[in-house]
Formats: sequence, structure tokens, C-alpha cells
Amino acid sequence: MVGPYLFLGSDMITTEQAAEYLASVGVNLPDFILAALVEQANTINDCLAEHYSPAVALLIQCYLLGLMALGQGDRYISSQTAPSGASQSFRYMAFADRWRSLMGLLRGLDTYGCATGLVPPDPTAVAHGGIWIGKGGRFCEGS
Repeated sequence: MVGPYLFLGSDMITTEQAAEYLASVGVNLPDFILAALVEQANTINDCLAEHYSPAVALLIQCYLLGLMALGQGDRYISSQTAPSGASQSFRYMAFADRWRSLMGLLRGLDTYGCATGLVPPDPTAVAHGGIWIGKGGRFCEGS
């Protein structure tokens, strides 16, 4: 059964599907940013179609879009109410935790690396440096 959420062959994820997924995880982007991100995510369709089922390909694109959208902000909607006691609450989760979570989902599915070239650099990476100081001498092993 092919539903509105799956694509076959070279069909693309739509901005509506992307917006629905991002909204479900509390990310809200302006339409023009979302359209640009979806266009980028659709550049890997040939690779996805070659290596994955339509369902897995769609999930890869959703997780990729999630990673790209995370770079737009670290705030997400945690609750909403309406019938006019209108309110919206935001939650701030550690950006590094959200990043690692989405990267884990993406890497688990995209074993052929179709999305690798589009994944933004890891903003949580920390460079470590140090100085190794050696002193001349000789090393003797036992007598």
C-alpha cells in the first residue's frame, strides 16, 4: 500500500511532510527556510532509492531534516493549548543531547551514507589539545 507518506523511486519528501514531522518534534521553521532544507534533503533521492525501501528512505530524510532544522534554534514547543486560553510553552533541551539523538537515528538507518554530505558539522564537537613534553634519556628494561 502506498500512502501519502511514502515515496517511490525518485519522488521527493514534500514540505508538508517535513513540516508535519518537524512540528511533531516541536520544531517550527519559517516556510522559506523549510522549503530550502527540503530542497537540500531531496538531492539524495537517487542514492536513497538505490539502497533503501521507501519507508527507510523517508525516515532518513526526516532525521536529516531534523538535524538541519536543529541548527536554526535550540527551543522547541513542549505544550500548546487553545480554545482561547491560548498558550504555548517552550522547552529548552540541551542542544548536544538533541543533536546526538538525531545523529544516532540517522546513522542507524543510513548505512550507505547517502545523507553524509548534507549533515551539518557537529556543533557539539570540542577540540582537545595538549603538549607532550619529553626529556632525553634512555629507557632500560630490567637488568
